[in-house]
Amino acid sequence: MRNTLATVIAVGVLSGTLAVAAAPVTSGKVYSGGEGVSVALVPLTTKGPKGEKQVLVHPQGTETEFDGKAMLAVHNDKGRSADYIIQYKGEDYYVVIMREAYGSKNYELWVPGRRDAIRVSFDEKRTEKLKAEDLYEKYQKQNKDGTLSKMAAFNRQERESEQNQSFAELVKSMNDTCGSKVMGIIDWKSVSDDVIKKYSISSYCGNPLEALRRLCSDSAVSRKVISAKVKSVACQFGPEMQLDIKAGAVSFTTQQDAANQEEYATRFFEKNL
Repeated sequence: MRNTLATVIAVGVLSGTLAVAAAPVTSGKVYSGGEGVSVALVPLTTKGPKGEKQVLVHPQGTETEFDGKAMLAVHNDKGRSADYIIQYKGEDYYVVIMREAYGSKNYELWVPGRRDAIRVSFDEKRTEKLKAEDLYEKYQKQNKDGTLSKMAAFNRQERESEQNQSFAELVKSMNDTCGSKVMGIIDWKSVSDDVIKKYSISSYCGNPLEALRRLCSDSAVSRKVISAKVKSVACQFGPEMQLDIKAGAVSFTTQQDAANQEEYATRFFEKNL
């Protein structure tokens, strides 16, 4: 009887040990900011495919799609600085950064749709209530049901739509200043996925528009000439920067490594309009 009881106890202890070990997490910390914002950071004991440190990042109260997500981040620790990097819409997103200055560690939380970071600091009370195993369980569930992969995936259509909207705002600003009705278009077939992930397409394609807008604001004569002679601006990406105008149609080829693009466009328009 005694041996049987001892066996049952041993199995129970072993089972409990295995249950804890099944969640490869260490005790994490919670950092809080204003307006109920918080972010939990829970390190994993396992490393990524390239040997990188991994951490679960769990924001709350930001009123963005990051809230409630147990996101897997790469922890790039450089001692006096650290970055927590997730995959968001097909690219690296620095969701939490730490910078140390004068012996004090300063943490910032970055979320979509906010221009500025949210300053957060260590929250002892919330840290005491944090259950790392529960957060890992949430990560497993969200990873399995596709919640995390959907958020991480690159969405070409969405990215084009965002950039088209920004480009349209540049066209409107130019038209408002010049008193014109210029049409603007981006040739998306010329833009590779790698380029659209790394660069602001609307900014590159907007260089001739900004050049025209500035010329219009500088003088009434320029405003009159541009309004009469420029009817459309089409932009594409190519191997080198080029600019041309025929029958009121501006054709601009931009290149992501070309410098001084607005100045180049300004000189072209001053010479050819």
